[in-house]
Amino acid sequence: MAPPPPQVLGAHADADSPRVVGAALVRDGDSREELLRRHPRVEPDAALKDTLLAVLADSGQRLRWSAAPVEDLACDNGDVRFRIQVRVPPSCSERACPVLAFYTTGCPRPGYHWRPEFFLRAGFIYAEPAVRGTRCSEDWARADDGPLRVEAATDLEAASRCLRQRFTREGVVPKLGILGWSYGGNQTLVGMTRFAGSYDAGFALAAKTDLASFLAQTSPELRRARAAEYGDPEKDAERLRSISPVTWVDRVEAPIALMLGGRDPKVSLSDADVFVRALRARGQDASLMIVPEHAHLTERPEEIAFEHAHLLQFFTTRFGVPLSVDMKP
Repeated sequence: MAPPPPQVLGAHADADSPRVVGAALVRDGDSREELLRRHPRVEPDAALKDTLLAVLADSGQRLRWSAAPVEDLACDNGDVRFRIQVRVPPSCSERACPVLAFYTTGCPRPGYHWRPEFFLRAGFIYAEPAVRGTRCSEDWARADDGPLRVEAATDLEAASRCLRQRFTREGVVPKLGILGWSYGGNQTLVGMTRFAGSYDAGFALAAKTDLASFLAQTSPELRRARAAEYGDPEKDAERLRSISPVTWVDRVEAPIALMLGGRDPKVSLSDADVFVRALRARGQDASLMIVPEHAHLTERPEEIAFEHAHLLQFFTTRFGVPLSVDMKP
């Protein structure tokens, strides 16, 4: 197998900067070591991880399903219209297949990318909703800042309705998953909590579960930087409560997985532990994995293969579909 490139397409330039690599946040009285023991790193299937490394090594030379023409699905949420960029693998053009909605701050772009390549080849329809808050324009990127966030979040529910309607075939409604990192991880948890029932399973990476608690634990610099986006801990306490996934934990009705880095200075391990224990106390299918060597950004090939192998195992298991990655050109 050819080695994957040392830096993959779309790698962040600041992946090793102190902003995203450092000491993980924990509440006073919590032990990082105990949290690591409680939620340990688990190795994914070795053969699957090697297969994903092979896809990365190919770099889109032979394996280019993600480069096929995309569908721009228009989705209405009241007076707001946003688009969802959709990629469909060849095997799903005429039959019902599970759909994964990937949330990120970036504006969806057509063309080859290794992430949709992974999921397409595993038999998933891959969707990227450009909801309010994505950077498709300056105004659209700010459309969920501060007091706008409560209403803007309803785009998550609207996106689920649009995707289920679009990909229902012969009366078969598709299973719909939600995933994302950081901002997208927060969107994932909001979709699974406040809008419970909209998605059938969710996997959140590097996600904050309690924004007020996070702001209390983080540095003054980051607290100030996030004030416009989330709110001020003292002036906007009720808003922070309403947009935090932990507030809506009693609504959850579908499986949730969280993965955090043990060197991530931007996400609280303690808050995630509280969130998952609250779900488990209700008998929910909920898991948390803390990967000691990971930080907030994971852009090295080994890290990418590790995370995405877990993602594929999670969604195929929860949706009851076989796990197989098609490596044909």
